[in-house]
Amino acid sequence: MSIYQLICTIISFILNSFLVWLILARSPKLTGKYKWLMLYTTCFEIFWGLFDLPAEIIAHSVGCAFIVFRVNHPDSLLTSDNSSWIVLIYTAIFGASMALFASHFVYRYGSIATNFGEKYTSGCKFSILFFIPIITGMWWSTVVRVWFWPNTQMDDYTRNLIMETVGVGIENISYIGAKFYNQEKRNLTSHFNTPAWIGVAQMWFMVISSMGCVFGFGALCYLRLAKQLSIASNAANNLQVQLFYALVMQTAIPLFLMHMPITVYFLCPMLDLDFDFASSFVASTIALYPAIDPLPNILIIKNYRNATIQLFRSLLCRPKNKYRTNQTSTIHNNGPRSFSQTIN
Repeated sequence: MSIYQLICTIISFILNSFLVWLILARSPKLTGKYKWLMLYTTCFEIFWGLFDLPAEIIAHSVGCAFIVFRVNHPDSLLTSDNSSWIVLIYTAIFGASMALFASHFVYRYGSIATNFGEKYTSGCKFSILFFIPIITGMWWSTVVRVWFWPNTQMDDYTRNLIMETVGVGIENISYIGAKFYNQEKRNLTSHFNTPAWIGVAQMWFMVISSMGCVFGFGALCYLRLAKQLSIASNAANNLQVQLFYALVMQTAIPLFLMHMPITVYFLCPMLDLDFDFASSFVASTIALYPAIDPLPNILIIKNYRNATIQLFRSLLCRPKNKYRTNQTSTIHNNGPRSFSQTIN
């Protein structure tokens, strides 16, 4: 357990717990059912951070193979079989995170495109959005269990790597992993390891589908919001803009800290490249992700930002300004109507 990972876990727990309180206590009424999807994501990130710390998962790629493992210490409470399940659950959580924000963008588009919302995200159909990450996580872990489970070929190929990395034998770890190529010693040729490619193809499909939903529905949201704001500016639209930009920023964080590093992590062994920096980078960014992902919601959504400022004022014993004034401005449209907006 590294100090870095411990710090990330503590920050993640504090910020996400604070965001849970903000969502439950300070969400605008116009947020509607979306606050439950926000709460779902926040609780997921709390669980992710708390699970990641004791799991002590290590990821490495070497040559044409990748391996994700944890060391079975002699004084551990878990048997090696139970430890294998920890690795499997870890991969399921990671897989679920790939689809988490796709659900958000689908709902956000449904909330501003009423025809789409009534057809796909209203009523009991709203609950489907909560099951998409769960189904993706189950599929991801099934792929791992079927195609990336330990075998003698992987044992032989990664034995030296494990000894150099953590100083224990291959029999003292629980791992999942795969080789993308099998080498023949006689003529020094290599050929595709079919199970590994079948497994990684399914993972690529899940990642690309998730990203397709994020970018596709994100673009549709932006175009629809731009059209609405050109017609009128009101409290509902302002909240929609805040939620949209918070979601964009909240999605950009796992995109850069998880999706892109894991892409490099998979591509290196697929191209038979030894790029050890990718391994250490993936471990660092995955630990950092739940620690900073709550910040966009806290800082961008006005009600949450004001509540945070009030909390800091209270902690610093600084009273609020008694003589706070409201400034009113009038927004004129190209059309025949004009709209008044109060700027706090």
